[in-house]
Amino acid sequence: MLIGRAAELEYLKGYYEKEGSHLLILYGQKSIGKTAILREFTRGKPCHYHMARACSGQGSLEWMQRLEDGKAGLGLEKEVVVVEEFQHMARTGKEAVQALLALSGKWSGGAGVLLILVSSSIRWVENKMVSQLGEAVSAISDVYKVKELEFRYLQEYFSLYSVRQCMEVYALLGGVPGWWKHFDQRRSVKGNICQAILEGTGGLRHTVEYLAMEELRELAVYNTILAALAAGKRKLNDLHKETGFPRAKLSVYLGNLIQMDWVEKVYSFEPSGSVGKKANAEAKKGMYRICNSYIDFYYTYLYYGEEQLFRMSAERFYNTYILPDRDRHLQEAFVRACMQHIETCGRQGKLPVREDRIGSWFGKDGRHIDAVVQETGGATLLALCQGSRFGMTYEEYAGMLATAQKAGFHADYVWLYAELFDCRIVKEAEERETLVLVDIREMSGLLSQ
Repeated sequence: MLIGRAAELEYLKGYYEKEGSHLLILYGQKSIGKTAILREFTRGKPCHYHMARACSGQGSLEWMQRLEDGKAGLGLEKEVVVVEEFQHMARTGKEAVQALLALSGKWSGGAGVLLILVSSSIRWVENKMVSQLGEAVSAISDVYKVKELEFRYLQEYFSLYSVRQCMEVYALLGGVPGWWKHFDQRRSVKGNICQAILEGTGGLRHTVEYLAMEELRELAVYNTILAALAAGKRKLNDLHKETGFPRAKLSVYLGNLIQMDWVEKVYSFEPSGSVGKKANAEAKKGMYRICNSYIDFYYTYLYYGEEQLFRMSAERFYNTYILPDRDRHLQEAFVRACMQHIETCGRQGKLPVREDRIGSWFGKDGRHIDAVVQETGGATLLALCQGSRFGMTYEEYAGMLATAQKAGFHADYVWLYAELFDCRIVKEAEERETLVLVDIREMSGLLSQ
C-alpha cells in the first residue's frame, strides 16, 4: 500500500490528462519511493519501462529502437514511458538522451506520451543536469523532487507500534519508506535494529557505504568529515581542528554534501522588527549537521564500530553503545515531528498566528527554542518539544520562557509537546488560553479533525 504520496500522484495525473506529450524529471534519494509512486500511477495505463545502467549506453539505444518499432505513443490512449536512473544515459554522452528526445518528437500523431525521466542522484539533477543535457533541457515540462515522508505517515505504516516506538524508528530511518520495509513491526524496535542493521547480513547494514561509493569520489575525505559531524563537531573551525583539512577545502566538501541532502547548514531563526537585533546577537551561527537520520546513525555508531561488532553480539553492541545515547536521537527526531505538526496546523488554519516565518533558535550559550513561528509585524508562537518518557517538567517550561526573554522574543502564544506534563503546567494551561498542551500520542488524531 502506498502511503503519503497523494500529492505526487495528483501531480502526475495532472500532466497525464494534459493534451499532447510532456517530459517530466522526477528525482529524489534512493529508497525514497519513486518507483513505488510510478508503479501505482501507471497501474492500468499503457506503460513502457527502462532501467538505464552505468554502461556504454548501447542497451538504452536498443530499448529505444524496440520502443519505436512498437509504435509507442501513436495509439488512441496516452502512454507512459519511464526511464529510471536516466543520469547514466546523460553521463555516457548526449547521444542516448538526444535519441530519446528525437523519438518523443514522433509521438505527436496519436494521444501522446508522458515521458518521465527518473534519477536518484540529487546532486546531479540540481547541479549538472542542465549543462550535460544542453539544448535538450528546453524539452522538459517540469522537474519534481520526491522528499521524505512526514512522521505521521510513518505512524500509519507502523500501525502496530506505539507512538514512542514510531518515534524510535523515525529517529533512525527518517521519512524514507524504502528503509522502513526492512523493519518488521511484529519485532521490537531493538530487535529490528539488531536484525536489519547490526547483523552482518542485515539488509540495511551496508546501505550508507554503497550510497557513498556511488555518489562520492574522494571517499576518505568525505568519511572523515561525516564522522566528525556525527561526533558533534558542527562549526567550521571545529571541523578544521578535528580533520586537519583547510577551511576552504571543508567548505567545498560540505557544499557537495549539502547538495546531496546528507548535510544541512543550520540557520538560527532571525526575528523581524525590534526583537531581531537582540535575538541575532545572542544566536549561534554557522553550524552544520547531518540531516539524514540513518546516515547520522551510521557515522555515529557503525563507521568506527565495526571492530566492536566483530567482537560482540548485535544485542550487546546495542545495549553498550546505542541504548545509552538513544534519547539524544529521539529528541532531535521529536523536534522535527513537532515542527511538521506546527506546519500542518498552519496549512489547515489551526495556528493562532499566521505562519509567515518558522524556524528554531540556537543561542551561543547552548540554550535554544525548538520552534518559533512569527507573523510579520504581529504575534509570535514559541514551542517546546520534550520527547522524554518522563514528560515535561515545570522547570523546563520556565527555562524556555527565560531563554525567550533573554533573546528578546515575545511569548504571545506557547505550545508545549510532551507525553506527560507537570501538574503546575496543566493548571497554568487551564487558566491561560495562550498556553496549549499537545499530547504527542494524539498528534496524528488532532490533524485529522
